Amino acid sequence: MTDGEHPAKLYYTISEVAAMTGVKAHVLRYWESEFPTLNPRKGRSGSRSYRQKDIAEIEAIRDLLYKEGFRIAGARKLRRDAHANSTKPAEAATPESQMDLPFAELDRPGQIAHLRAELTAVLQLVRGLGKPKTPRPR
Repeated sequence: MTDGEHPAKLYYTISEVAAMTGVKAHVLRYWESEFPTLNPRKGRSGSRSYRQKDIAEIEAIRDLLYKEGFRIAGARKLRRDAHANSTKPAEAATPESQMDLPFAELDRPGQIAHLRAELTAVLQLVRGLGKPKTPRPR
């Protein structure tokens, strides 16, 4: 099944959601602790019951983390902002400050070379910050 194509049910088990979204059950449980926007109902026995809105939230989080390359903190902020602005869970806006790295077009050695060049440039900037600005006496 692809995104948005789920059997019509009111509640889903964690194993059904894991199969639908491609996210393992233990990862879903972890995401519940990291993302306040993901809050499935729990029965008396502690079993989780996911609704369509929970599945949409999981897909949005999955896409931010796995496709867009966000870290947990950045994805959490985007999801919180999306809920605060009353946007649909699956329509999180990518912030303009997020770097657009050309990793998708590069092979593994190209990615490493690109990262090495970027890190070298950062290192040169950091080293330049430590140098004194006053001229040395002759």
